[in-house]
Amino acid sequence: MIIQSRNVYYQEKLQPLQVEIEGYRIVSVMPYGVEKVDHDYGDNWILPGLIDIHNHGYNGLEANHATKQWVREWMAYLPSEGVTSTLPTTSSARHEDILEGMRNIAAVFEEDYKGANILGIYSEGPFMSEKYRGAQDLANKTVPTREIIDEYLEASNGLLQYVMVAPEELPDMDVIKYCVSRGLKVAIGHSGADFETCSRARNAGARSFTHTYNGMRGLHHREPGTLGAAMYYDDMYAELIGDGVHVSFPSCSILARIKGKDRLISITDSVAIKGLPVGEIMDRDSGVKVRICEDGVGRLENGTIAGSCNRLNTILKREIENAGIDVVTAINSCTANPACLLGYDYCKGYIKENYDADIVVLDKDFEPVQTYVMGQEML
Repeated sequence: MIIQSRNVYYQEKLQPLQVEIEGYRIVSVMPYGVEKVDHDYGDNWILPGLIDIHNHGYNGLEANHATKQWVREWMAYLPSEGVTSTLPTTSSARHEDILEGMRNIAAVFEEDYKGANILGIYSEGPFMSEKYRGAQDLANKTVPTREIIDEYLEASNGLLQYVMVAPEELPDMDVIKYCVSRGLKVAIGHSGADFETCSRARNAGARSFTHTYNGMRGLHHREPGTLGAAMYYDDMYAELIGDGVHVSFPSCSILARIKGKDRLISITDSVAIKGLPVGEIMDRDSGVKVRICEDGVGRLENGTIAGSCNRLNTILKREIENAGIDVVTAINSCTANPACLLGYDYCKGYIKENYDADIVVLDKDFEPVQTYVMGQEML
């Protein structure tokens, strides 16, 4: 199969090209118009498939309570927003619930299901600080240990890929070192760590920051804090919910300029409220009530943001059109950069010969016209 457009994102440029797909791989990238094509997408953008590494759930359920059937439905849904790969993300919940959710996600991973690739599992909770917990359930706050990490790895059948910690809870940073020794990527998040503590976490192996700005100690000119560390270290990635609600558009732009085209990672942080009607109130199992608001987020009764209904294609649109982030930085933040952080840049995140045929075609409004997962049409 050969597809073409006058705007194929190749070598960090939108240019007229043809892309040949054979089976689940891209076999060649050719000059525009040289071969007969199966699909001509005109001026629509052909991009690498979007990768959402921080994604809790949708339609009333989250990874903490994942059932096998729901995971199948979730993965089948994601290509409708251009997402071809994801990390189902757990948050603060009962230990037994997290383990069961991981088991069910791992079971579906082993199946021949249709939909977005499950690249691994992200543990965003319960290893958080109390003060910066946001909407995370404090009752299940846990200080991480080697034993808990081992339990997660066993329950997920090795699918655990990414772990968030609040490093001020880890005086010797041993758990970070242990995670790195087991091949896991470590993020700093839901944290009140000062700059020095973040530096020690980085030296222990932490490589990124969870939803930068949100759930972390802010920047002060005499104590840069967690946010300052996220901005300061050029070799560390920074996640961003670039919807203009969790983070203002000027702040999105500032972070994008600082991190540049190679270290920004756009995420949805979508939770169970995605797909539910505006105005509906959802009860969490902890008894917390979340209202779905018109601006695309959920809020607790006290107004605290409690997760999003975001779609990654919409975030890409807002980052470019509203935040003024340059096209290369914005696209890379949804494609190449998450692949690089997770170590999948040898096969995903790029339109390139011998890479997986994970591709999205976006129209002028950034809506998916077609999404290909491993060469298969999804829409």
